[in-house]
Amino acid sequence: MVGISKRRIVVKVGTSTLTGAGGEMDIHRIDLLCRALAGVENLGYDLVLVSSGAIAVGAGRMRLPQKPQDLRLK
Repeated sequence: MVGISKRRIVVKVGTSTLTGAGGEMDIHRIDLLCRALAGVENLGYDLVLVSSGAIAVGAGRMRLPQKPQDLRLK
């Protein structure tokens, strides 16, 4: 649309934001993050969420003893 400008915000979320001290997924923090991002989006912003913590969360969810090093497993 001509004349309408939407602002975009990129949010980078790291492993320490998504996981607890033991490396397990921190549902409470993720819930708070989602609520905050939804609030910002409701103000009319475009949001892009980028996560470097996805591998750590997935490894914890799969009960792997450590983060995978092999690209195929990541």
